[in-house]
Amino acid sequence: MASRWFYFLVGVAFLQTSLTLSPIPVPEDEWVEFARMLRDPAFRLPTTTRPRHYQVTLTPYFDVVPANVNPFTFDGEVTIYTSPTVANVNEVVIHCNDLTIQSLSIGYQSGTNVVDITATGQTFACEMPFSFLRIRTTEALVLNREYIIKSTFRGNLQTNMRGFYRSWYVDSTGRRWMGTTQFQPGHARQAFPCYDEPGFKATFDITMNREESFSPTISNMPIRTTNTLANGRVSETFWTTPVTSTYLLAFIVSHYTVVSTNNNALRPFDIYARNNVGRTGDWSLEIGEKLLEAMEAYTQIPYYTMAENINMKQAAIPDFSAGAMENWGLLTYREALILYDPLNSNHFYKQRVANIVAHEIAHMWFGNLVTCAWWDNLWLNEGFARFYQYYLTASVAPELGYETRFIVEQVQMAMFSDSVDTAHALTDLNVNDPTTVSAHFSTITYARGAAILRMTQHLLGVETFVKGLRNYLRERQFNVAEPHHLFTALDAAAVEDGALNGYGGITIDTYFRTWSEKAGHPLLTVTINQRTGEMIVTQERWERNTGVSQFPSLWHIPITWTRAGAPEFEDLKPSQFISQQVTSINRGTTGLEWVIFNKQEAGFYRVNYDDTNWALLTRALRSSSRTAIHQLNRAQIVDDIFQLARANVMKYNRAFNILSFLQFEDEYAPWLAAISGFNFLIRRLAHDSTNAALLQKLILELSPAVVAKLGYLEPENGSYMTDLQRMYVMEFLCNVGHEECNNFGTQAFRRWSTGTFIPANMRPWVYCAGLRHGTAEDFNFFWNRYLQEDLSSEKVVMLNVAGCTTDQASLNRFLDAIVSGNDDIRPQDYNAALTSAITSNEINTLRAFQWLRNNVDQATRTLGSVSTILNTIIGRLLNEEQINEVSNWLTANQNTLGATYSTALRAIETTRSNLVWSQQRISEFTNYFESGYVEDVIEEITEAPPTAPPTAPPTEAPAVTPAPDSANVAALSFITLIITLAVNLA
Repeated sequence: MASRWFYFLVGVAFLQTSLTLSPIPVPEDEWVEFARMLRDPAFRLPTTTRPRHYQVTLTPYFDVVPANVNPFTFDGEVTIYTSPTVANVNEVVIHCNDLTIQSLSIGYQSGTNVVDITATGQTFACEMPFSFLRIRTTEALVLNREYIIKSTFRGNLQTNMRGFYRSWYVDSTGRRWMGTTQFQPGHARQAFPCYDEPGFKATFDITMNREESFSPTISNMPIRTTNTLANGRVSETFWTTPVTSTYLLAFIVSHYTVVSTNNNALRPFDIYARNNVGRTGDWSLEIGEKLLEAMEAYTQIPYYTMAENINMKQAAIPDFSAGAMENWGLLTYREALILYDPLNSNHFYKQRVANIVAHEIAHMWFGNLVTCAWWDNLWLNEGFARFYQYYLTASVAPELGYETRFIVEQVQMAMFSDSVDTAHALTDLNVNDPTTVSAHFSTITYARGAAILRMTQHLLGVETFVKGLRNYLRERQFNVAEPHHLFTALDAAAVEDGALNGYGGITIDTYFRTWSEKAGHPLLTVTINQRTGEMIVTQERWERNTGVSQFPSLWHIPITWTRAGAPEFEDLKPSQFISQQVTSINRGTTGLEWVIFNKQEAGFYRVNYDDTNWALLTRALRSSSRTAIHQLNRAQIVDDIFQLARANVMKYNRAFNILSFLQFEDEYAPWLAAISGFNFLIRRLAHDSTNAALLQKLILELSPAVVAKLGYLEPENGSYMTDLQRMYVMEFLCNVGHEECNNFGTQAFRRWSTGTFIPANMRPWVYCAGLRHGTAEDFNFFWNRYLQEDLSSEKVVMLNVAGCTTDQASLNRFLDAIVSGNDDIRPQDYNAALTSAITSNEINTLRAFQWLRNNVDQATRTLGSVSTILNTIIGRLLNEEQINEVSNWLTANQNTLGATYSTALRAIETTRSNLVWSQQRISEFTNYFESGYVEDVIEEITEAPPTAPPTAPPTEAPAVTPAPDSANVAALSFITLIITLAVNLA
C-alpha cells in the first residue's frame, strides 16, 4: 500500500506532500486497535485450522432499498473450506467485525450430504475488540478432512474509507453512489467472516448481486458468469483468484466505465473511472504497460500466468484513505494519483502517477505472489515496492529523474525518521507498545527498507542481486515469507557469483540483520591525518537531536569513498566493511587532500569529517571544479550538514560557511536538500523577527545561481527535471520573500484571473503568491474556480495553497469549508487543507486558533477529533503569551476535549523545547549573519613521512554484531570522546 505522507517541510504544503511518499494517515482509533492486534497474541487467530477456498456472495444496497432493508447495507453469504492442522480441535476461530451473523454452521461432506457438527446453544456474534467469531463443534476435527463453514450475514457499507465502504462521485449524469473496498491491514472482516491475517492464504470465488442500473462489477478477476435474478438484480461471478491473502481482495460496485484500454486480449490492461474524466487515464495505462513488462523481465515470472484468466485493471477512487492499494488484478488509487492531464497536471503528478503505478505493480510479485508472514515484516512487501517505484520506473522513463530524486525523497527522509531513539527496526522482534507498532506502516518501513535494499544491490552487484531475488520469488511463490528466506536466497546467489569475496567472510544474513533487526543508522566520523593519509573512522548510532543515541549499536557498514586526487563517484561497489566502532583506513596518499565517504549516498549512513577535511571540501565546492563532486554527494553534504548542526555536533556558523557553496549551486538534488534544511530553521527562528529576516536574507543571497538557471517563466520545451525544480524552488523562494518571485507570481495570478492560461508547473507558487499579496476578491475568484474544478490533482494543488490568503474572512471561509461536511472538500483531503490553512502564513496560526475556539463542536463532528488541527497550531506558537492563551483554553475545555487535551499538553512542551533550542543556538546564527563567509585557514604540510601501506580489511566479521557490554561501551566511548575532541578543537 502506498500510504501516509508525513509533514516535514513545514510551511511548504505542496512540497511536503510531493517529496516523502510515505504512508497515508490512519485515524488514531484504528492504530490503537491495530497496535493491540500486533503486540498482543490474544488478538491473533489460532493456526489450528487453515482455509483452502472461499465462496463469497454479496448484495449491496445503496439509497434505494427493498422493504425491511436499511440503506447502505449489504447481505452476504460465505462458504469456507478449511482443514485442521493439529488433532483435537473443537473450536474454529475466524474474524468478523460490524457484521450481524444470521446463520452459521460447520460440517463435512459425506457422500452427497453434509454432516453438521455445529455445537448447539451458541450465540454467533463478532467478539470485540478481538473481532473473533467462534464456532464450537460437537466433535474434534479430523486431520486430513476438509470442513465447510457456511454463514449468512448482514453488514454496513462503511463511511470511513475502510472495509467495504460507500463513496460518491459526479459523472456526466450527476451524483452517483458506489461501493468499494480497502482491506489492508485487517478490514476484509467487515465484508465477510474470514481468516483475516496475511498468513492465511486461500483462493476466492466472488459473486456480486448488483442493481441492474449499475455498470458491471469490477473485482480481482474478470467476470466468469452473469445471470439476472428473480428480483431483477444482476448476479456476477468472477473467475477464481490466485492463492491470496484476504487483504488483497477488492470489488467495486459503481457506474464506472473503461476510460483507457490496450485492447489486447492476451494481455488485457484497463483503466476504470467515472465516465467524464476524458483521456486522463492514458498516462497510467502507457506507463503501466511498460512497468508490467519490465517487472516480468526482471523477475522472469510472467504476470499473466499467476492465475488462469487474470487481467490487469486500475481504478480511480474518489474517496480513498490509502494513496493506492495493490489488490491482485485490481489496483485502486486516489483519483489524483492515477488520472493525469498533460495540460493541467504538473510534473509532480506525472512522476507521482508513474511511481505509484510502479509501486503497486511491483507488489504483484513482492507482496501478492510472496507475502510477508505478518505485519512486523511488512518491509518485505513495502521496502521492495518503494525501491522499484523509483528504479523500475527509471528503467522505462529515465527522463523523469528517479535515481536523482530517490536520494532526497527517500534516503534522506528515511534517515530523518530513523534518527530518533524511538524509531523501530524493519523487523521488530519485540513489538510491545502502540507508538512503535503504529510505525510499521511508516516512512521507516517503506523508505528505509528501500534505501537498505539499494545499498544491498550495490554491495552484491545488480546481476547477483536480481539472481537472488528471482530465486526468492520462485521458492516462496503463492506463500508467505520471513526475512531469512530472502537472506538465504541472496546468499546463495552471492556464493555462486563470488560477490562477497574479499569482505572477510561476511554474509548477507549477518550483514542484513544488523540493518533489519536494529533501529536507527550510524554516523561515521572521519578524522584524517593529512601528513600520513591515515583515516580514523568511528561509527555511532545517530540521533537527530543530540548527535549520539543513548542506545549504542554497531552495524556491518559497506563503505565507499573517494579523494580529490582521483575523484571517482561511479563505482559504488563497497571497498570494505566497517564492523567495529573504530577502524583505521589508509587513504594511500599524503598531503592536503579531501575525501568523501558514501559515494552517491549509496549507503544508509551519515558522515562527519574533521575541520580540515571540511575546509578542503568547502574550497572545492566553492571552486570552478565544484561539479567534480557528484551531484548526489553535494546533496548528501547539504543534508548531513543541516542535521549535524541541528544536533549541535557542528555549530551553525560553521555549517553556513560550508553551505555557502549554494551560492554557486544550481542542480536539483542539492537544492531540494537545502530547502528541507532551511525550512526547519525558518520555523525555529519564526519567533525572532530580526534573525528570521536575516536568515531569509541569507537564503536569498544563496539563490542567484539557481534562479539564473531556472528563471520564472516555464519555456515551451523545457526539460522535465528543470521544470520540476523550478516549481519547487520558486515556491520556496516566494515563501521566504524573494521579491522578483513574488512580483512575477502576483502578476501571473492577475493574468490568470482575467483568462490567461498558466502552465501547471507554475500554478502552486503563482496561486500562493497571488493569494498572499491579494484581496478577498482574489480569494473568492480562486475558490470559485476550485469549486468548479473537476481534475483531482488540480483540486489538491489548490487546496494546498488556499491557506496562502492573508485575508482573515477568506481564511475563515476556507476553514469553514473544511469542516462543513458539504462535500466541497473530501475527507481524504482534510489534513492537507488544514495544514495549508494553518501554516501558509505566520499570521494564520492565531487566526486559525480563534476560528477553532468558535467552531470546535463542528470541527469535532466532521473531523472526529480536533487533535490534528490543535497540534499543528500549537507547533507554530511563537512565545509564552501565545502558549498561555492556548493553555488557558485547553484547561477550560479539558472535559470536552477528552484525549485531545493530553496530546495538546505534550505538543505545548515540545513547542517550549523548540523555543529553548532557539535561544541556546541563536548566537551561532548571529555570528554568521555578522561575518558572512570566512575562508578557513588550512595549515600547509611541508614535510610528509613515507606513505603507510593500506590497512587490510578484517579477516572475519562478527556473525551478528551484538550491542557491546557496559565495560566495552565505556572504553569505546572514551576513544570516541578523544577523537571528537580532536575534531572539534582542531
